[in-house]
Amino acid sequence: QTRAPVMLRVNTRRISGPDAIRMLDEDGIQAERAAIAGTAIRVFHGARRVAGSRAYREGHVELQDGSSQAAMEALAAVARNRVLDHCAGGGGKVLALASLADAEWFAHDADAARMSDLPERARRAGCKVTILPPGGARAAAPYGLVLCDVPCSGSGTWRRSPDAKWRLTQESLNDLCRTQAEILSDAAPLVAPGGVLAYATCSILREENEQQIARFLKAETGWSRGAEHRWPISGEGDGFYLMQLKRE
Repeated sequence: QTRAPVMLRVNTRRISGPDAIRMLDEDGIQAERAAIAGTAIRVFHGARRVAGSRAYREGHVELQDGSSQAAMEALAAVARNRVLDHCAGGGGKVLALASLADAEWFAHDADAARMSDLPERARRAGCKVTILPPGGARAAAPYGLVLCDVPCSGSGTWRRSPDAKWRLTQESLNDLCRTQAEILSDAAPLVAPGGVLAYATCSILREENEQQIARFLKAETGWSRGAEHRWPISGEGDGFYLMQLKRE
């Protein structure tokens, strides 16, 4: 029942956190370093000015929730060789990873329109992301890391859209869980031997998180559990879940 924080991700390939804060201050935006992630800063005054600020226009900062930033920091250690953001949406997570690790970056989404801004965002951030058409991820496989930030209830973000909690029904939750399982099943063959399949949601519901992973491991062979993370709803981030599955 409290307002969600306005969080920015510092593009550390271009600028340091303190320098980004100073640059934002020149445009009347006051921010401070956040503990949730090394790249995170929290805006506490002037948030409406961010999109017009020089720091944003020049690719020094991006709007991104703190928990999402922390999750990408956790994945950076295994983001190598070829990396696919399988449910890319606007591409914020692949851009975050590209600022933290060296690899060849790919983005895919079942709805290509969601990625329409990604080329410009990547240009602004100073990185190259190959955008794959819907269904085109298999042709470019395998990948050392496949990230599936799947469609979910968004229960970890309900303070941003409070009406969503009233619209969620058991039937719609069941539909979401089926979609999540299908995405995991489709993405698994894209991972190279020894690679990682990363499953993520902005949900706090066990049905979409731990139980989904248990169903996958029961149905699939040749996989083992890796690092698992949960971020609670906090003053610096939304509720978020991340599991790394290792292909043997």
